[in-house]
Amino acid sequence: MKLQRIKMTLCGVWIALAVVGAVALNLPWKGVIFVAALGLLPPLAILLLWNDPQPTMSESINENRR
Repeated sequence: MKLQRIKMTLCGVWIALAVVGAVALNLPWKGVIFVAALGLLPPLAILLLWNDPQPTMSESINENRR
């Protein structure tokens, strides 16, 4: 659960920075939406591609012994 929380926090911070950056640059509202949409790509990649590590063989054996 800890990894999922880290991923969600990183994604939220990334999107917030993208929107704040677009607003700070005084982009029109269409520009803000465009930057926010582009800002969704890295978080989407993080959520889909960053997986939990697989358990080692010794962890699997110890889990089955219990």
